[in-house]
Amino acid sequence: MKKWIAVCCAALLCMQAPFALALELTGLETETVTRDWETSAFFTRMQELTGIETHARAITDEEEYQKALEAMAGGEIGADALFKAGLTREQEISLLDSGAIVDLAPLIEENMPNLSALLEAHPEWRQIISLEDGRIASLPLINEGERQVLVWINSAWLSQLGLDMPETTDELTDALRTMTESDPNGNLKRDEIGADLTGVFEMRWLLPYFGIVADDYNLARGEDGQIVFAPELPGYRDFIELLIRWYAEGILPREAFTAVHSASSLTQQDDDPPVVSALLVSVAPYTHVQIDAATQYEPLLMPGPDGVTRWRDFLGEIWTGCFAVTSACEDPGEALRWADALYTEEGAILAYAGKEGEDYAYDENGKWSFITDTLRDVTDIRSQSLMYTGGTMPGIAPTAFLEKVDSEIDVHVLGAAAKARAVGERVTDAYCLGAEDQRRADALAAAIGNLVDRGIARFATGEIELTDESYSAWLAELKAAGSDELVALFQGK
Repeated sequence: MKKWIAVCCAALLCMQAPFALALELTGLETETVTRDWETSAFFTRMQELTGIETHARAITDEEEYQKALEAMAGGEIGADALFKAGLTREQEISLLDSGAIVDLAPLIEENMPNLSALLEAHPEWRQIISLEDGRIASLPLINEGERQVLVWINSAWLSQLGLDMPETTDELTDALRTMTESDPNGNLKRDEIGADLTGVFEMRWLLPYFGIVADDYNLARGEDGQIVFAPELPGYRDFIELLIRWYAEGILPREAFTAVHSASSLTQQDDDPPVVSALLVSVAPYTHVQIDAATQYEPLLMPGPDGVTRWRDFLGEIWTGCFAVTSACEDPGEALRWADALYTEEGAILAYAGKEGEDYAYDENGKWSFITDTLRDVTDIRSQSLMYTGGTMPGIAPTAFLEKVDSEIDVHVLGAAAKARAVGERVTDAYCLGAEDQRRADALAAAIGNLVDRGIARFATGEIELTDESYSAWLAELKAAGSDELVALFQGK
């Protein structure tokens, strides 16, 4: 009798197995390449790696995705998890408070040994991904080797003209002036742009040359390490005086505050547009110039007046809001076990480069490159097999692997980013404020930021003459807008 019951139970299990539910994933896909999650090899390979089946469907329209998140907060929950979720901190709190997503804090240690080990080794990372009440709404991207925003100078032109790498702002000014007057691109036109910068955001990356590392709140650290309002530091006025000088001499183009970037030349039909930029700001030179010219540029990490080289760690190591588990998920632990594979190098490589032998291969020197032919190029590989997109991808970035890519420009850019990180500083830690204080800080920063940008532009272009009186009046305007309150919010953080 017992044997018969056992046979019946086994038969019942066999009948049930084909109907086991797969993990339903949805999220935002904004990659410029066409990418269909439902047919992507990435999810098939993740099933092979984890033993967990998934059905994934991407939302490709930003507005549609935001509406879907709002519907979730209202109780319309469909998928088991949000993959590449791109959640803001406010959305995390809203979705948690509404019950649309679950608190991951009590689940991570049991179900995610790989991420748990990383958080144990870096307790500051756990603090960043946690809300002030200790809840964890989503999983992060951990990227210790991300590219950094840098000032790049055309070192090929420096060498061609017999100029040394600048070490002071005066030397930089002289070098840029020489490059704009000497036709280093050899096209017999006066089309070289000294400081090819558009907008105050790009110009502010010159601040470290004046000893100031300022963030998007326009905050910096004073000599005592305390938070201060950056425009109140003496070096800030020196920075504006440099812009005035460059604008007057034509080193900074007349259209710098109003025009589109010269990078628009990349979209021209000309097969070989001339390089025109002596100095530019970007995460990589190839956002401005043709890729075969990108290695002409070197990062310009000049010391400040005190002889110390500083830089702003713009992107940080932790990007939050990447993966959340909904309350519709019958087994949250399973969703986390699937995601935990992305916190290993093996899983991360699947997302960033695909599968060895099918998507990429190593050469005799230990360098890897994508496998392409007449039927499949790199765009096809990214579309059909890969999943990484900016800061919304959960997991780790396989930095050691990426540094072995057989690409001169990628190695060049990654090496430059490493130099910047070695001297990088963060003014304020991500999410160091509570939710209410953060909302107030964001509102103040938006209003004050507009006044800062406008003031710099008006001084630089000569609309307002820079004097002791006009500078003091500008600082008073910023103070009236709440700069002291903004500083106070971050004091001691």
